[in-house]
Amino acid sequence: MMNKYNLLNSRIEISLRIIILLECIENAHFDIDDILLLDYYILHINDFDSKFKSIHPAIPNRENEIFVRRKGIQDSLAFLESLNLIQTNYTMKGITYSSISESNFFSDYLETPYSINLKENIKSIKVENLDNLIVNLKESLFSNPKLWIDKLNISGEGNNHEGI
Repeated sequence: MMNKYNLLNSRIEISLRIIILLECIENAHFDIDDILLLDYYILHINDFDSKFKSIHPAIPNRENEIFVRRKGIQDSLAFLESLNLIQTNYTMKGITYSSISESNFFSDYLETPYSINLKENIKSIKVENLDNLIVNLKESLFSNPKLWIDKLNISGEGNNHEGI
């Protein structure tokens, strides 16, 4: 039996976020990296645009989530595919994921405050600016020196390394 604490960032929660993301963005075909970045964005949107409310709390070092979230995204994509709730597309550019059909969206039946907030944050993404958003997210997250210092533990204190 799953208790409420096992639900947080579980395969079920991540799967629901992926379904909502794929269904709310018109003609969405995302690879796993795009899903990872957009998932982070919709959860922590206030870090990028103060007009919107983040769904997850603003905890210190939250940008490190990006390093541990990939496995959960992979597991959730496999889970959704096994239930035929998403489509896996094999292309010359790689593997992408999309919603199954444009009618009868699964996410239309999700009416909790959490899912409504997710949909609002996703709807803030302008399709015509999607590629730029993904590039900016990569830049913002991966060019942040604090992120890499924390990840590599190279703070300088108690460190015998001259530099990396």
